[in-house]
This record gives sequence, C-alpha cells and structure tokens, in this order.
Amino acid sequence: MHIPVIIAHRGSSRECHENTLAAFARALEQHVDGIELDVHGSADGHLVVHHDAILQLEPGDGAGGMAAIRELTLTELRAVRLRGEHPVPLLDDVFELVGTQATVYVEVKAPHIEAAVAALLDRHPTVRAAVHSFDHRIPAAVRALRPGTAIGFLSDSYCIEPAGMLRPTAPDALWQYTALIDEALVIAAHERGAKVIAWTENDPVRARHLAAWGVDGLCTDVPATMRAAFYPA
Repeated sequence: MHIPVIIAHRGSSRECHENTLAAFARALEQHVDGIELDVHGSADGHLVVHHDAILQLEPGDGAGGMAAIRELTLTELRAVRLRGEHPVPLLDDVFELVGTQATVYVEVKAPHIEAAVAALLDRHPTVRAAVHSFDHRIPAAVRALRPGTAIGFLSDSYCIEPAGMLRPTAPDALWQYTALIDEALVIAAHERGAKVIAWTENDPVRARHLAAWGVDGLCTDVPATMRAAFYPA
C-alpha cells in the first residue's frame, strides 16, 4: 500500500503546546517524516515560530496580554513566555533541533520576509526544508531568491482547474484542505508534477482513503495515530 509521509502539524500539537520546541521534540520522538510550522518576522529581522501575528502573553508580561510579533525585538521575544511557560522559538532554534531527522515545512504567514527566509535556509544547508503559504507569491519569491528551494501552495478551496494554478510557477506541492481532496484532484496535481499534502487530517480511516488516491503527505495533529494507521504494531 502507498504510504504518505507523515507531517506533524505545528509539532505534536495535541500532546504539547503547538509551535513550541517541546511539540517539535515530541514529534521527532514519534518518528515523523516532517514538521510543519508557522513563521512571522520580528522588528529586527528574526524569524519567529508562532501561528498568529499576535502573541498572547502570560499575565504580568505587560502590553495588555498581547503583543504583535513584528513590533518585538529578539531581546523582547526571548523574555516572552507562552502558556505553560514555553519560550517562543526562532526558526533557527527549530532547525538546530531537527537537524537531519525530518523535513521542516515552513509556512510563511507574513509578507516581506522572503529574503530572511532564504538567508536562513542558506545558514542551514543540511536541513531538509520547504516553504509554503496561502499567499502563493511568497514561496515563489523565496525560490526566485534561492533557486532549487522546494515550495508549496496552500489552498482551502476546490480548484476546478488545478493546472491553471500550478502551471505558471510549478510548485513542488499543493497543500490542500483535506475535506476538499478527491482522486481527480490528486491525479490533476500529479499530472502537473506537484505532490498533494492533505491538511489537517486526524482520522485514520480518511487517511487510508487519501493514501489509496495517491495523496503524498498527511499533515496531522496526531502523528502517532497516523503512523499507527500505516505501521501497525
């Protein structure tokens, strides 16, 4: 049976606080093939791993319990603690943690940080990495700055003519909302040379259906459950 790669969505995010080093370390312990995470830019040009553009701070951190990542410096970010006393990781921190153990799939959530992303990838040449975004201009810009970078386009709508979306830039992967994947979409993406990664799939039964259609990757909150669906004990 075809087995898709298993990608931990924001780390092992059902067991640990999402987008933290603890969540990523736990995902590596569960032998994932990849780790997906979200990235914003700080005020002084650092790449910060967090889903939202706004940090929800622990009581006592000031700023009314909220702070925009783009307005914080590295020093200020290092002082922040999330729920559970987790620090806010930099993308450099995650790359150092992961090393060669898995592929890091970087979803760029903010505009105008493409050069910083390309430079970071250059700093970590041994880390397998790919860049994707809902704003398809962003991964395309990263690849223009750094030819050879694997890129993906995120989609949460059903594209009637996938070739029209994929042909001009030829992304390596189509990240498609799982409920809107069918076999025809997978075939159409493969015909354009793009892999299909389903997000966010947590149902083992549905995951096996996706695998039967040829889906290449499963982005999941429950990587251990997904592994058990394809690698039973």
